[in-house]
Amino acid sequence: MGNHEDDLDIEDITQNLNKKKKIKSGVKGKRGERQVINDLNKRFAKLIAENPSGGGFSRTVGSGNRWGQNVNLPKHALDTFVGDIVAPINFKFVIESKKGYNDIDLFNCFTGKCRELDEFLQQATDDAGRSGKKPMLVWSKDRKDKVVFIRDEDIGEVTGIYLKYNGWTGVLFKSLLKRPDKFFFE
Repeated sequence: MGNHEDDLDIEDITQNLNKKKKIKSGVKGKRGERQVINDLNKRFAKLIAENPSGGGFSRTVGSGNRWGQNVNLPKHALDTFVGDIVAPINFKFVIESKKGYNDIDLFNCFTGKCRELDEFLQQATDDAGRSGKKPMLVWSKDRKDKVVFIRDEDIGEVTGIYLKYNGWTGVLFKSLLKRPDKFFFE
């Protein structure tokens, strides 16, 4: 009788049972954008119905990636197709939407350095600069409420629970949506 260890190749199928299924970030991001769009269209349903030529909220094709491409769009298209979400005419904000990024620790805001959040805020700021609108970041971690960040000078008085960070104010998105229409539209 010889050594037969080389005769069998056994795969341990129990090894991967506890691993979480990975979701592609693009799929998760698009789902997050659709959730924000749904919330905005519900909140402003009456206003959108009264002004159908202004349009509703929808996903931007490519979600803001056109700035890396050499395209020649007219000014009204540049003003509209900016950020992750196309907003109705006269909407004051450009919306950057983020979903997931569960590793971001908001405790780092107390040190003044939250690298990933800083990158998101810069992306919103860049889009706002290109469009002449105010920047808005809507972010949600998995299975958590959405949080919105708006520059301090654009949000005005804030009550309730909020977070101040490097010239930005973070509040729950559902709380922000309770503000009057004139806060959002010109």
